Amino acid sequence: MEKINYEKSIARLEEITAALEKGEISLDEMIKLYAEGTKLASACTKSLNEAQAKITTLSGEEAK
Repeated sequence: MEKINYEKSIARLEEITAALEKGEISLDEMIKLYAEGTKLASACTKSLNEAQAKITTLSGEEAK
């Protein structure tokens, strides 16, 4: 999977969620989408954690 930015990852997660909620796709496609969604969710969490760490670091530098 190519690396995409946070906003695009969230948009794709929303697409996947909508497709899964409709239930109009095959079981195999549902499994593929679910797997893609879990990878995207993990990447988003990692991005958020990295951003939080940067903010904490910058905030600490400003306090000095």
